[in-house]
Amino acid sequence: MTFNHLIARLNTLRQPPDRNAPIALNRQLLRLAGPSLVENLLQTMLMVCDMIFVGQLGKDAIAGIGLGMQLTFFLQVAFMGLAVGNTALIARAIGAGDQRAAERIAKQSLTLAVVISIVIGALTWFAADDIVRVMGATASVNALASDFLRIVSGFAFVMGVMFIGSGTLRGAGDTVTPMLITGFINLINIVVAYTLIFGNFGFPRVGPLGAAVAMTVSRAVGAALILYVLFRRTKILPLALRGGWGFHRDVIARILNIGLPGAAEQIVFQAGFLVFAAMAVSLGTANYAAQQVAFTINGFSIMPAFAFGVAATTLVGQNLGAKNPERAEQSAYHALKNGTLWMVVMGIAFIIWREPLVRVFTCDPDVWQPAEMCLTFIALSQPFLSVSMIVASALRGAGDTRATLAVTFAGIWLMRVGGGYILGIVLGLGLFGMWIAWSGDFMVRALLVALRFRTGKWKTLRV
Repeated sequence: MTFNHLIARLNTLRQPPDRNAPIALNRQLLRLAGPSLVENLLQTMLMVCDMIFVGQLGKDAIAGIGLGMQLTFFLQVAFMGLAVGNTALIARAIGAGDQRAAERIAKQSLTLAVVISIVIGALTWFAADDIVRVMGATASVNALASDFLRIVSGFAFVMGVMFIGSGTLRGAGDTVTPMLITGFINLINIVVAYTLIFGNFGFPRVGPLGAAVAMTVSRAVGAALILYVLFRRTKILPLALRGGWGFHRDVIARILNIGLPGAAEQIVFQAGFLVFAAMAVSLGTANYAAQQVAFTINGFSIMPAFAFGVAATTLVGQNLGAKNPERAEQSAYHALKNGTLWMVVMGIAFIIWREPLVRVFTCDPDVWQPAEMCLTFIALSQPFLSVSMIVASALRGAGDTRATLAVTFAGIWLMRVGGGYILGIVLGLGLFGMWIAWSGDFMVRALLVALRFRTGKWKTLRV
């Protein structure tokens, strides 16, 4: 069966919900969250496979590629913020039954993504060495991280198209297509990474940087497929090739009104993440490698929060667009309940199988114990991760990105970074002290987003 035939057969699953039909809320949530859960699983497996391959080359390779990946996440903040505004506004337009407005928003978002990607790609290419040097790692780790960053940033536009295109489909209620595309490009990534990292099938041995090449090639294929679906295949929000391009100030202003605080939130988050990583680097390569292994495994635990967060973003936006704030609120609570249940189960599994899970990623005994310790903190923090991620996603779906920016700043910089520095560095508790602060970050964010949601102010925001 070809990709086109598979897309055609799944058209019925991708149809947006009828606002007037008595569809059970849980059914809507699962229809949106199920494909997002699978997509996130596939995306996590992509990173897992890359780290398993790289892990066979030693702790310097793990630390170097891990640092490069973290810096790449920092480059994505502009696209992530833009995608937040794009998704929220498209969801509102679809909820209000205004297809023309949704198409204008999608095209303007794609235009902005291309412009931003050119600027980000050029700046990062020339400043890669300086950016990595700030992190304070060893020379060998720095060299790998800067080369990784340069390869990925050179093709930043494919990253932008993937973010905006997938966000457009999710805002319209289609989570199946991004799932299918992610699954396909993950296969490409695994094959290319395995081929180039180890020099298989007659290809030259590239080593750890084969992971960067594989990531770039797979994203390029994914961007092409996303554009093909948006302009040729989708029945939910078909985009015409002509018209709606250029720069429309009214639409761009609406996107940026939500997207700029969303981008600022991601900058706050990723910058704090990098400072937290730099503190771990200062404790030695083994400690940083252990933290990187734990974060890779953590990708599995946040899958339910991501999936039900996507569902909450879409349903909150669409129901507010349909002038039904009560159902929007119910959507968020149902998403939280379902996501938390899944995450608690994941936490229990991490506690029970933490030892074999860590040993899958590294054969270095120096990394085992600290990685297992980090994984224990992750397991115990699952309920707080769920609340902080899913409720925040619901607020973003309503366009309340200024509130989530403030919450993220308080959690990341005051608790994770500030608390981590005091406990881990000043008081000498090392990685253990840093991860006490890591858990405190999610507790603070969970409390603050819950309080904000309960005020109900997000129901009356104009976007």
